[in-house]
Amino acid sequence: MTDSSARVVVITGAASGIGYATAELFRDAGDIVYGLDINPTVPEGVTYVECNVGDKAAVDAAIERCSEHGRIDVLANVAGIVQFGRIETVTEAEWDRVHAVDLRGPFFLIQAALPHIRAAKGNIVNVSSVAGNVAQPYATAYAAAKGGLTQLTKALALELSPEGIRVNAICPGTVDTPIVEQVFHKLTDDLNTRVADRLMMMLPGGAIAPAEIGQTIVWLASPAARMITGAVIAHDGGMS
Repeated sequence: MTDSSARVVVITGAASGIGYATAELFRDAGDIVYGLDINPTVPEGVTYVECNVGDKAAVDAAIERCSEHGRIDVLANVAGIVQFGRIETVTEAEWDRVHAVDLRGPFFLIQAALPHIRAAKGNIVNVSSVAGNVAQPYATAYAAAKGGLTQLTKALALELSPEGIRVNAICPGTVDTPIVEQVFHKLTDDLNTRVADRLMMMLPGGAIAPAEIGQTIVWLASPAARMITGAVIAHDGGMS
């Protein structure tokens, strides 16, 4: 028997980075947390559900598993992958993979979870990117997908507001995660200066910690933010 006051929280990308930190925060708050990922390394106390978010059938099956309590109070779409390189190097497969994870995945997760979110009068938090707000060089597929996710957030906030369902987005800047490390490893001499300049934040203090983004997600999903919907919060140290 579970605590009837505990919320049911579904987090994608929960095996690393922002998703992992966010899952820990919700867990520590006493919520029932399901962590969706292709890897099982979710935090202790979080229920792992294997899911490739780019696969609609896998998404539907995962949400069915997460809805065993009859409701979903919070859906946090955190899973994401990056693309880096000049436009002429982007293959069809790379374009499709980035959009499958970064845009199709959140769309189909929301679609599958919506009946259970309605049952809870719950809310949705999408993790977009600074690249979804302002132009970023050498990340065309990624920027297009994250820009789509930002607009998806706004459109759904309008659509679902009459039902009391809130939809918000966070657009992180440079976060200290394996994804950012991948970008720096791919830098070549001729691109290094321009990309490094774009990843610099106005505020001092270095890269953002994953838990800092997680804390914003937790707050947006809380009653303290009950009148906030359609917001696209730039958590980027002034990059945008």
